[in-house]
Amino acid sequence: MEFMSNIEPPNTLALGANSLIHSLHQNYRQLMIVRVDLLMREEYQIMASIFDIHEYRTRLWNNRRSKPSIFEHCLGWIWGLEWTKECGYHLHCLFAFNGREVQQDIWYGNQIGNYWINVITKGKGCYRNCNQYKDSYQHLGIGKVHINDQEKLANLLQYVIPYLAKDDQLIRKAIHTDGLALGRNVQHIRTFGYSNNLSL
Repeated sequence: MEFMSNIEPPNTLALGANSLIHSLHQNYRQLMIVRVDLLMREEYQIMASIFDIHEYRTRLWNNRRSKPSIFEHCLGWIWGLEWTKECGYHLHCLFAFNGREVQQDIWYGNQIGNYWINVITKGKGCYRNCNQYKDSYQHLGIGKVHINDQEKLANLLQYVIPYLAKDDQLIRKAIHTDGLALGRNVQHIRTFGYSNNLSL
């Protein structure tokens, strides 16, 4: 499985997220990148609006300090929101950890996924731990990324992050439809973002 079938030049959003990774690598010689796709269980997909997903995403990041067993060494995150007919709204998330402090990327992916299920969505969510299947990626940019590992770092910046930041008409249409149906303003809803590591 690949992150992208046809790679495109990074857009402005992806370049901003790439700057986060470069900034982290200036202070940490080794990062551990964990990618988790956060979804809703099939029976809840049709009921989950963009506003629900937006609230879950915000709660996940805001609550991280209350869960040090998972997030103590998390330096930042990058996320992209997507909508498909098969899965409804879902999030593709990258979590950057201090690679000198944490070792088990698959364990961390599962911990984040279970936190999403049990705490954030209260049993309505599900997840896919991409690190568990990282050996199947042609352009591997997750797992341990050492500052001297130019290939893995390039894959992260040129394939993984641009996939999260891609311009997607399906998500725009889904958000617009939700806004009309619920009579709410959707102009403030973002489909991609990243943390400011300076505030951590």
